[in-house]
Amino acid sequence: MKQTTIKLSTQTRDRLRDLGGETYEDTIVEALDLLEEREFWAQADRAAAWRASLPAEERADLERREAALDALLHGLQ
Repeated sequence: MKQTTIKLSTQTRDRLRDLGGETYEDTIVEALDLLEEREFWAQADRAAAWRASLPAEERADLERREAALDALLHGLQ
């Protein structure tokens, strides 16, 4: 994999070192993975809240359309 250099403050470098990863790259990758996971679940929570906020009739219509799409996709297998 191609490598690059990034400039960090010594404070940031020390924070990375204190996290204890085997390498700085391992530590950064782990931090990015955790951040992406947190954002994924935050988006899922927002979507669930939006769905719950829909009036019952709209939610039922959405569920019917999703069921129809699921059936169509299942038929493709």
